[in-house]
Amino acid sequence: MDRLSELKNKYGPVLESMPQHGVQIINVELRDNKLLVQGIVPTQEAKNAVWNQIKAIDSTYADLTCDLRQQSEAEEWEALQKAPPQSLASGLAAAFRSDQTPAFPSMLSNLFGNSDPQQRAGLLNHLLASAGPGLLGAALPGGLGGLLKGGSTITPEQAQQISPQAIQSMAEHAEKSNPSIIDQVSNFYSQHPKTIQALGVGAMAMIMSNMTKRS
Repeated sequence: MDRLSELKNKYGPVLESMPQHGVQIINVELRDNKLLVQGIVPTQEAKNAVWNQIKAIDSTYADLTCDLRQQSEAEEWEALQKAPPQSLASGLAAAFRSDQTPAFPSMLSNLFGNSDPQQRAGLLNHLLASAGPGLLGAALPGGLGGLLKGGSTITPEQAQQISPQAIQSMAEHAEKSNPSIIDQVSNFYSQHPKTIQALGVGAMAMIMSNMTKRS
C-alpha cells in the first residue's frame, strides 16, 4: 500500500464524517510525506468536531496537516452569485440525491417555504408538468386540487395558499413518476441562488464542493 492510501485509510473516519459536519473538502493529497487535508467549515463548532475526531485517532497527528478555514455567509453568497447556473444546478442536484442530506421532498419543502410567490408558482408548475395534475391534485387543498385537474396554471396568488407540507407530498409523487424532476427543480432554483441558502450548512457545503470539482 502506498503512503497516500495508508494515511487515507488511517484518517478515513474523519474524511467520511466531514460532510456530516458541513465541511466542504477542497483537497486531499500527500505533501512532505504527510496527508494534507484542506477544507471549508461552516462554524467553529464543526471545526472543533473534526479536530476532536482526529485527536481520537492519533493525539500527535504528526503525519497529518489539516487546514480547515471558515467561510462567511457573505463569501458563500458571492460564490453562489458568481457561479454559472449550470454549475449551481449540478451542485444542487447532487445535494438532492445525496444520502448525507435530507430526502429530496423534505429539502424541496424547505426551499418552497423560503420562496417568494413568483418562485412558488414556478416550482408548482414545474411539478405539474413533470407528474401531471391528475397525480398531484390529491396532495393539494380541496379547491386547488380540483383546479389542477382542469389543467390550469398555478398563479402566485394560488401558490400562496399551498403549504410546504403539501409540496413535500407533491414532490414524493413527482419523484416516483419522473425521477428527472430533481434535475428540473435544480435548474429552476439555480436561477434563484439566494433561496438555495435556506437549505443549511450541510447541503450548502455539498453544493459548493460539487461546484468546485466542476470548475
